[in-house]
Amino acid sequence: MNKFNQVRKQKNADDEQAEMFADTMDMIARERAVLRLFDGNKSLQVHSLSHAINIINQQLGHEYDNMIMNTSTEELHILHDGIKVLIHDWQHSNEIDTELVKELQNPQNFSDYQDYIKHLLRLSKL
Repeated sequence: MNKFNQVRKQKNADDEQAEMFADTMDMIARERAVLRLFDGNKSLQVHSLSHAINIINQQLGHEYDNMIMNTSTEELHILHDGIKVLIHDWQHSNEIDTELVKELQNPQNFSDYQDYIKHLLRLSKL
């Protein structure tokens, strides 16, 4: 029975990592959609709430399609591994290098999540 519990625990951990990866990819797509929608402007003019929702959903759909078609398998692996590193490092932030702790707390210093994750991977020496 102990072996069964270990397998179930590992499956739950794998499912949690897959969900975190999907959530992160969703955040990347949403970030890109907003950046492209505003295109350097501080505001966006819409006719109604439904018009705004349609514009956002349309742009988000384009970003998802673009991400699927233009993100290589290697890039997806880098992002997936990076997310694992982030989770681990955030959970053990008292035990890691002070430079890495500083970078973990400042995602706003990077142009997007991909750059942030890649930088953290380099700092983690992975």
